[in-house]
Amino acid sequence: MNDANDFEGRGSPSFVYRELKSRIINLRYQVGERLSEARLVEDLGVGRSPIRMALARLKLEGWVAISPQSGTYIRAMSLREIREVANLRVLLEKQSAGAAATRMSDGVLRSIRKDFDACRAHIIEGSADAFIEFDNKFHEAVYDAADNALIQRILFDLRDKVQWIRRVCSISNERVQEGFSELEVVLNALERRDELAAAHAMESHVESAAAFCERLEKIGAGAFAVDRNSIRTAQGM
Repeated sequence: MNDANDFEGRGSPSFVYRELKSRIINLRYQVGERLSEARLVEDLGVGRSPIRMALARLKLEGWVAISPQSGTYIRAMSLREIREVANLRVLLEKQSAGAAATRMSDGVLRSIRKDFDACRAHIIEGSADAFIEFDNKFHEAVYDAADNALIQRILFDLRDKVQWIRRVCSISNERVQEGFSELEVVLNALERRDELAAAHAMESHVESAAAFCERLEKIGAGAFAVDRNSIRTAQGM
C-alpha cells in the first residue's frame, strides 16, 4: 500500500513541480538548457500530463521560458529581477531583524552564537557551502523570532530565487568572508537587543549580497556570461 501511495505521489503535478524546481535551483538543469517533454518523462519516470502542468507553473514563476522555435528551456533572472528580489528582501528582512532583536530568546541567541563560532574555521577556508548553510539557519531563526507569518511566508517563497542566484553567481571566497562578517554584525546587534542596529545591519547584508551578483552580471563574469550565451543558443538568436 505504501508503494502505491508513493507512486501516486511521485506522479502528481505537485511532485513533478517540486522536483523540477529543485533541479533548476541546484543547477542540475542549467540556464539555457532545453527541457523537452520526452526527456522529462525519462528523467522523472512520470507521464506527460503532470509534466505539462508543472512546466506551466514554473513558467508563471519565471523559472522556464517557452519559445516556438526551441521549446521549453531554463531562463536566467534579469538584472532587474535580481534587484526586485533584493529590494523586497531588504524591506522584509530589515523589519524581521528589528522585531527579532526584542523577541528572540536567549537560548536561541546562544545557539546561533555557538553555530557561528563553530562555522568560523570553515569560513576562513572559504567554504561557500558552510556559509550558505549557516546563513540559511540564521535567517530562519530571525524569521521565527520576528513572528510575522505573512512576512515569513513571503521570505520563504523568495528563498528559492536567492538560492538559485547564489549558485549561478558562483559565490567567491571574498564574498563568503564579507557575508560572514556582515552576519556577525547582525548577531551582535541581536545580542544587544538593539532593534535599529539589527535592522540596519540586516539591510546592509542583503544589499551587499545583491550588489555582488549585480557586479558579476554587469561585467558578464562567471556563470552569467555562460548563461547569456546559452539563452541566445536556446532561442536560436
